[in-house]
Amino acid sequence: MTLLNGILAFGALAFTVPLAIHLLFRSRFRTVEWGAMHLLDAVVRINRRRVQLLHLLLLLVRCLLPVLLAFCLARPLLTGFQSLPGDAPQSIVLVVDDSRSMAVRDSSGLSRLDRVKQGFGELLASLTRRDEVILIRSSQVMSTPEPGSALSASQSLRQIRADFGPVDLGRMMQSAVEAADAAAHSQRRIIVASDFQTQLVSDAVIESLSRMTSRIEEKTIRPVVSFWNLGGDSEQLENLSIDSVQVDSTAVVAGRTANYSAELRNASDRPVRDLRVVWAIDEKPLAPVLVNLPPRSSVTHRLSRSIDEAGVHQVSVALEQGDALVEDNRRAIGVDVIREVRVLMIDGQPSPRPLQGETDFLAIALSPFAFGGEDQPDAVRTTVVNSSEMLGVIETDPPDVIVLANVSEFSNTARSAVARFVLDGGGLILFDGDQVKPDVYNESWRCDAGSWTLPGTLGQRVGSGWEPDSGSEVGTYPVGDRNSQFSPWDVLGKSEQRPFVDFKVSAYRKLGISKERTDGDSPTIVLLSLANGDPLVLSAKCGRGTVVQFSIPCDTGWSNLPTRLVYLPMLQQLVLDLAGTRRKTTLDVGEEIVVMMSDLTASLPDDATRDPDQKNSVSVKYPGGTEELLTPTEGALSQVVATTEVGPGLYQFIHRVPLEDEEPLLKRVNRVVEVPSVESELRDVESTRLKSAAASLDGKVFEDLNQLQQDDQTRRYGREIWRWLLVGLCLALVVELLLQQIAVRVSTGRAA
Repeated sequence: MTLLNGILAFGALAFTVPLAIHLLFRSRFRTVEWGAMHLLDAVVRINRRRVQLLHLLLLLVRCLLPVLLAFCLARPLLTGFQSLPGDAPQSIVLVVDDSRSMAVRDSSGLSRLDRVKQGFGELLASLTRRDEVILIRSSQVMSTPEPGSALSASQSLRQIRADFGPVDLGRMMQSAVEAADAAAHSQRRIIVASDFQTQLVSDAVIESLSRMTSRIEEKTIRPVVSFWNLGGDSEQLENLSIDSVQVDSTAVVAGRTANYSAELRNASDRPVRDLRVVWAIDEKPLAPVLVNLPPRSSVTHRLSRSIDEAGVHQVSVALEQGDALVEDNRRAIGVDVIREVRVLMIDGQPSPRPLQGETDFLAIALSPFAFGGEDQPDAVRTTVVNSSEMLGVIETDPPDVIVLANVSEFSNTARSAVARFVLDGGGLILFDGDQVKPDVYNESWRCDAGSWTLPGTLGQRVGSGWEPDSGSEVGTYPVGDRNSQFSPWDVLGKSEQRPFVDFKVSAYRKLGISKERTDGDSPTIVLLSLANGDPLVLSAKCGRGTVVQFSIPCDTGWSNLPTRLVYLPMLQQLVLDLAGTRRKTTLDVGEEIVVMMSDLTASLPDDATRDPDQKNSVSVKYPGGTEELLTPTEGALSQVVATTEVGPGLYQFIHRVPLEDEEPLLKRVNRVVEVPSVESELRDVESTRLKSAAASLDGKVFEDLNQLQQDDQTRRYGREIWRWLLVGLCLALVVELLLQQIAVRVSTGRAA
């Protein structure tokens, strides 16, 4: 047994007071002999033992009262055979879930994270200077936590915000156990505070925790694990959220109308009427729109809008209504607006005659308004060159997409330039033809930045093509279904509408698909195939770029595709998709942002001169206004990298070029960081599942921090028994009163 307030136990010495009074009271009496005394001798002898026993019991009870009171104040604990004393210094690992779901507020307006701050703040205030505290945030589990004092942990705790993505409980516990292993004291505790959403305790997490248990059991000093569950009420919460915002247009061209959509969700049982939905472009709000949301349902809201200036712009949607989780009432994306899609077409068989050149049909399909003489601008600007001119154009005016149309061969320098273009994020389209040499194309495409291979290996030609004199079909091959997962071709119609019914192929190149492509390239995807199963169009990611490979030419040599209505939207959507996927402009919080220095490079004005005495600088401006200098990497593909640990919002990269006698030339590139929408689903894990996860670590689940503290106090010190002593004190007071009354009656009777 031990005492929490041991000094107060000395109050038990107060039992000497009633003992002294009793002894002094006895010393006051004298025995006086008188004549009739012999008449009472019989009565005295009978009651003497009873009186002595009552007075002895009364004395014992009166001595027991101060002893019980003193021990109640000293708070004794039953410790059994514990080896560690309760006042030994301890190391506490506090793991805080800072995902967005922890921002959920209750009816009092207090968020789950606020409750964690209050509870852990009281816990830290009760620690001593000898105790060690290690604070771990779920968004920073990959970094090594630093041990500190209770004061420093309390200061860091106040700065935590619930602005991050889903939590990996397995990785979080691994980080906590590693921190406990490196702790300074032998008493070690791990307290995990989270609302434990469903995705947090998946089957994979349970399995990883089970594997972790065996490693913990092998340790000499095992930490005590406790889960503080702040969830459990998510089903009763009323929450509106924006689950997604996306661009429905394949590419967004400056000055042309683009389509956007947002999915709005009502997770409550009550309908929401006249909800104000506000779209904004670069923080400039548009006119609000009223929307009705049925209970437990989602609604898609759309916007058609043009953006005049090229660059990455922030398009956001906001719901003007309060609910349990206000933070998910706004969502934004980064939209890469391009001035126009620049397509460089290398014609392998040019001709001065109309529609006889290899790329004539393709040029018309990509820029129909220019060829039609209309004033409306085209989204695509095409440039046609031969193979000997391609290198100069790629180096002086890099396009967005390169088209190789029936090109027989080209120089090693030009081949290297194409390889670099793709690795840097460009789109490449290859059209086959009678001049294509399979051995040349099947070789690895290399440059100093890396290498890649084509989506498919070129084989032999199948079929004889069209008869030029009669125009009749000789051995045609019907086209099968397109890949339904390739969304840019959704405009062509559904499979049951048979958009390729009149598209026939008379000859094609046999393309072989390797299951494992070299140099770490991504797997090949079949976008379109023939009815016999042979691939007609293949696609694959190569580096940061994409390569699309056709097994037919882009003219009428091997198929009638260029003369079909499906040709124009099919090729336009393909080109716009390749041009619109070069940059990842919207990222999840927690990801690194990588921006190529080529995107941050701006051309100097003709009348400007760079200041040779000053260096260029690159910085990132975080949400909230904080700015940090960045150091570009060296090499051909120079880039800058920024962290998103600041949280969601707009990240602005700024390249400053100092000029003589002028303000620096600035080039800005934006990126938007958002929290994954899964954080808005608010689904609590089943209590039995959570207890099972905790039990696998020999831990417990608590709904309240006070319960956790009492459990820890019992574990460290023992079970408190002061309440039972207080009950004993009350009983002793009652017994003392009864004994006093009995003693008075007995004494009176003896005297009589």
